[in-house]
Amino acid sequence: MNDSLHVDLDRLHSIKGMKWSKYEKEILPAFVADMDFEPPNSSYEALKEMVDLKDFGYKFDHVDRLIPAWTNWIFSRDGLELPEAHCTIFTSSIHALEAVMVLHTQPNDGVALFSPVYHPFAKAVQSAGRKLIDIPLLEEGWTIDIERFNELAKSEIKVVLFCQPHNPTGHLFSEDEVAEFSEIIIKHNLLVISDEIWADLIFDGKPHRSLAAHGQEVRERIVTVGSASKTFNLAGARCSVAHIGEESIRQKLSALPEHYFGQPSSFGAAATVAAWESGKPWLRNTLKQLHENRDFLTKSFAGTNIKMDSPQATYLAWLNFSNTNISEAPSKVILEKGRVALEPGSKFGPQSHSYARLNFATSPELLESIVERILEVVD
Repeated sequence: MNDSLHVDLDRLHSIKGMKWSKYEKEILPAFVADMDFEPPNSSYEALKEMVDLKDFGYKFDHVDRLIPAWTNWIFSRDGLELPEAHCTIFTSSIHALEAVMVLHTQPNDGVALFSPVYHPFAKAVQSAGRKLIDIPLLEEGWTIDIERFNELAKSEIKVVLFCQPHNPTGHLFSEDEVAEFSEIIIKHNLLVISDEIWADLIFDGKPHRSLAAHGQEVRERIVTVGSASKTFNLAGARCSVAHIGEESIRQKLSALPEHYFGQPSSFGAAATVAAWESGKPWLRNTLKQLHENRDFLTKSFAGTNIKMDSPQATYLAWLNFSNTNISEAPSKVILEKGRVALEPGSKFGPQSHSYARLNFATSPELLESIVERILEVVD
């Protein structure tokens, strides 16, 4: 095996993952955020070695290597040094978010998010009995409504859930936006949980700059969450690492029993460590293909009634059907008439009923078929 990208339709139809098993065979799935590309060969070989050796017992070597593998990856990518002693292992980014949020708040405390946003964020807030403070992004450019955020931060907000790069819009918050955001965080002493699991998938040569890189005052208020799940198509690894900049959270975590939060499996840790240590060639190939796919989508929808801001990052296209004949329930109509499964926009915020999210991490041939089917439905 090598790390050339390959999409085998027969393989996709045979796997048991949610993306290709939820719907009948004639439907093309472009909803859940899994890639159709095979993961890096290094991750495959790490798992294959364990299977070939029937090595299913206690094995902590890769778990112990998770934090240094991640901090080395971050330093290589961003030039940001994160102390290993301030990092904690979780089983997913949402696990990290929920644990930190609950440790830092009480029932009915305000937790802010910027919608449209990854829908488990809102569910996590509500299921924990916290008060959801939804601050819609400004639709023109998907920027933060800084004035509204500043006003609510004075009394309503204790924790902010941040997503950079942003899912589902693919927006990369600018240095100016982040500077204004950081100023409010410091002024009102807010804790930010920064989900940065898409940080490796940025286009046009733009760099990623973690929130934690914006000065010591900001870093002390940030919990930065990372994972190999989106970068390397390893969502099933159930593996995440977080840098805990907020000292009070570190103290609360250290006061809990050692196994209170569990830990990733040896299999998930092995696949993750292998990706962070040896996955750069695979990632270069993948980014090139994703860039081409994004440009194809942008070109395909230009001049149609479907509006799409070309995503600066992720492999997600946020499609606006408000000017089309299917504005009320676009994903439902496209599923029924076009036989393409998109993620409904309403999941990401109440203002997004006329939107749908399209996952373009697939082969050019499949993406072309997806676009053709959508355009056959839309006027």
